Amino acid sequence: MREASAVDATIFNAVISAPIGSTIAYSIFFTLVAFPGADVAGVLGITLIINIPVLIMFALLAASMPRVGGDYVWVSRVLSPPLALISNVAMIFGGLFGAAFFAKFFALFALGPALVALGTLTSNHTFVSWGTSFQTDKTWILIASLAMVLLQTLILIRGTKATFRWQNGAFIIAMAGTLLAFVVLAIGSKTGFIAHFDSVNAKFGGGTYEAVIAKAHAQGAAPHLSDLNATLPTLFSIQGFMMWNFWSVYMSGELKSASNRRRQLSIMFGALIWDCALLILGSELLFQLLGYNFIYALNTPSPAYAIPAIPFFQFLAALVYNTPVLTVLLLGSFLFWSLPSMIANTYMPIRSFFAWSFDRLMPERLASVNERTHSPIPAILVANGIIAAVVIWSVYSSAFQLVLGLIVLAGALAVIIVGAAAIALPRRRPDLYQASPANVNLLGVPVLYIVGGLSIVEFLVMIYISLKYPALVMSGDSSHIWWIPTFLASLIVIGLIIYYLPRYLRMRQGVNIDFVYKELPPE
Repeated sequence: MREASAVDATIFNAVISAPIGSTIAYSIFFTLVAFPGADVAGVLGITLIINIPVLIMFALLAASMPRVGGDYVWVSRVLSPPLALISNVAMIFGGLFGAAFFAKFFALFALGPALVALGTLTSNHTFVSWGTSFQTDKTWILIASLAMVLLQTLILIRGTKATFRWQNGAFIIAMAGTLLAFVVLAIGSKTGFIAHFDSVNAKFGGGTYEAVIAKAHAQGAAPHLSDLNATLPTLFSIQGFMMWNFWSVYMSGELKSASNRRRQLSIMFGALIWDCALLILGSELLFQLLGYNFIYALNTPSPAYAIPAIPFFQFLAALVYNTPVLTVLLLGSFLFWSLPSMIANTYMPIRSFFAWSFDRLMPERLASVNERTHSPIPAILVANGIIAAVVIWSVYSSAFQLVLGLIVLAGALAVIIVGAAAIALPRRRPDLYQASPANVNLLGVPVLYIVGGLSIVEFLVMIYISLKYPALVMSGDSSHIWWIPTFLASLIVIGLIIYYLPRYLRMRQGVNIDFVYKELPPE
């Protein structure tokens, strides 16, 4: 059922790609220490530019073939089903592990730090104790994480409209708190922040604002966009969460006016510009008030910083005035970032499982849709069962952090295959191309040729950067370079197995599934 609006889809893209509050709280500032001299605002500007051809490509393909399954449908109908399964498996990997990350994020990086920060600023030792448990006790982490998986399962089962009501409601609350933090940083004074920081830090035996900078040897820390050894790996890190503004293609089968090219473009570019603009604004407000060198110092372990709370964005904003009401609003709203991000990540695998089943690659039960809610309940349960298993593994395994870097590489592999399909569409499937919204030329050249080629080049460069800088994916050890080709090869093998094994079994049943790929699935 086409029940999702353009607003639903834009928010969907914004929270899958770069949920402002959580991204600015942690992800961006990882780069400051990992790659000294990182220019966050400059690199965000670069990511905005390089994502333009990618989004145009996805928007044109989505408008031409607005079906559940996204890249699986396009690549299978234009290039070949095996390549479609490879690209789709790569995207599903990102979705499932991304959802597991945000489930764990709720306990480890949202609820735990928020309680510790709130308890620290209000001198409430119970909150500090609870918050510490959510960050260190595996049982507490697991319970909170699995509770989030259960919550989103129940929401998804209720159907598309209910799902987007929850997504949008949580997003509005979370975004309001983040914008409030921006206002606080815009009107607050550096003198006031330093006084409050020094006072709170002294209670726990820490040093002054200046001592924190001095201990980290950060007096001269400054951004340098021209330093490629800082800019290139920072670009990979930031592109790793900025590249997903095309994610709404997986809900095209449920999006109103999905075949409208302008609507697809506005949804994707609306999310991209929203994310980039607010991340640049938020980071620059923080650097302007607190100082780039101080933020750099806070991300470097130092005895001068003794506050039990992690120095994340919302906590630092709360310290500007250090008043109870403002602190509760800033830290409480931060808890709402996990749910919409989980929903967006999980939505894609569910729809892909449905599409596979519809094409007879999986048991037909996975394509079953509840008549009342219009939700594919079996596919929802399978996807969330996998996510729960990944969450359990992530709590007890230290290797999970490595997987987050590999998600970017999985996305790169998928986009490269989609780029090849975009280039091939005009010649291989002229019947689909000629009357489609993708039939657009620039100086006589099909736009798909241009944006498809640029997308392929861009993500080949991303893979190259991951090979050049071991800190990104190889745990800082260049001898682990074999991890990257092994991981990509694994995705390829899994995709081929998921296609050829069911195909063989269907052939034994007298069913030739090759015929389904000669036409688009019905709307």
